[in-house]
Amino acid sequence: MKRNLIAAGALLCVCATAQADSRVWLSGYVDLNISHLISSGNGTTTRMSSGGLNNSRFNISGVEDLGDGNRAVFTIEPMFSADDGKQATQFRQSFVGLKSDKLGEITLGRQFTPSYWIAGYADPSWAADFSMVNNMEFFYASYRVDNAIQYKTPSFFGFTGRAMYATGLEDTTRAGRFLSTSLEYRSGPLFLGAVSELQYTRDIFNSSRINSSRDNYFSAVYKIGGFEPTAIFHTYNGYYAYPPYVAFNSRGWDAQLGARWNIDGRSRVYASAVYRHDDNNTKVSNAVGFVAGYIYGLSKRTDLYATVAHIKLKNNVSVPYPVTWQAYPNAGQSPTGFQIGIRHAF
Repeated sequence: MKRNLIAAGALLCVCATAQADSRVWLSGYVDLNISHLISSGNGTTTRMSSGGLNNSRFNISGVEDLGDGNRAVFTIEPMFSADDGKQATQFRQSFVGLKSDKLGEITLGRQFTPSYWIAGYADPSWAADFSMVNNMEFFYASYRVDNAIQYKTPSFFGFTGRAMYATGLEDTTRAGRFLSTSLEYRSGPLFLGAVSELQYTRDIFNSSRINSSRDNYFSAVYKIGGFEPTAIFHTYNGYYAYPPYVAFNSRGWDAQLGARWNIDGRSRVYASAVYRHDDNNTKVSNAVGFVAGYIYGLSKRTDLYATVAHIKLKNNVSVPYPVTWQAYPNAGQSPTGFQIGIRHAF
């Protein structure tokens, strides 16, 4: 009997140690909404769509303690359409890496670019479906890439750096290669960020030609209680494409001003306005866009929300900006969208 108790106690100690050293967890979102879209696609449409505030997705993440402040980590994020149950063709993220309290973090795989963390943090809608930052400022610029290796430095007097290199299509050309460096600063209520990114893209009309583009983002956020004003300035220059449908060369700049306000822990509002100035005004246009949203928390995990967005093109061009990438407008259209929905986190 005594031996059995000792063995059971030893087994419990081993299990407890293993549990403390390694952990895997499942989380995610189910997000559905009713959208009413005007002057988008073939006219006015009302539809149920997945992912108003967040992509509907699973997040499978794990960490193993390696000792001395070192950890092995991984994340896999399969997305799905909650309205019809179909699985997305690509995972949102899929990476593995090492983290060190002293040396920083290094991760490999499909992951967010440094610009996502710099400009995305200053997006009042947190990269929602109707986000003007995603739909007008990034607009075919990458905020998530494949075959990437990323290094994040430890924080030093409030400064943190990131560097990313993506190998692209991994053929004999530079197609799909991506390079990025960023620096962010956090001190109390203040956040500042800057990032520069270079991408190489194969010409969709001439496969032997590899074009490049350069994007620079500067962002700022300041927190005053539950109120956070935000700002982003972005410059772009080069070739942008979404094979096999869209491609254009252009350069210019855009700016975002916005704010988010957590009123009482349940009611939250946000608003964002973007002005885009294109130097060419041929394929893409000067435009003004805005989005405003209200979120009401039924609990810590369940939210109701309502959103409205509009983009006004200054010129009739062949590549318009969408209020949602789920329903792309026709050439020359200035789209408007309304959403009401529910999001549940698990």
